[in-house]
Amino acid sequence: MIFTGKITIYNSVERDFKKILIPKLLNGVHVEIQRGANKAADGDKNADSLFAIIPFKPFKSGFKEPFEYNGDAEQWTLAAGDIIAVGDTGAAENFAELTARAAAFRIVSVKGFDFGSIPHWEVTAQ
Repeated sequence: MIFTGKITIYNSVERDFKKILIPKLLNGVHVEIQRGANKAADGDKNADSLFAIIPFKPFKSGFKEPFEYNGDAEQWTLAAGDIIAVGDTGAAENFAELTARAAAFRIVSVKGFDFGSIPHWEVTAQ
């Protein structure tokens, strides 16, 4: 199975007392976006979500578990609270900037499946 989706992962790190986002482009993933809204007293609330399948090959190289990640440019991680944007979205200062120009979501959960014909991560974001 060949995946054709493209996403950019933004890992958040603190440098010189300022949070910065470090992008990592992943080309060859599966991405599904569900659009929705929840009714609330003060109007509809966004309930969009993203589901991504990221194969270990070729992305396992450079991947670090969140507790091992140190912000090195050659490394990347999948951690709750980090950002996924659909497409090649380049550098960004913050989440608000990303949502203004692309479909961007915060990671809620990450599950690794290191078995079967396609070992992969399944990522859910909102």
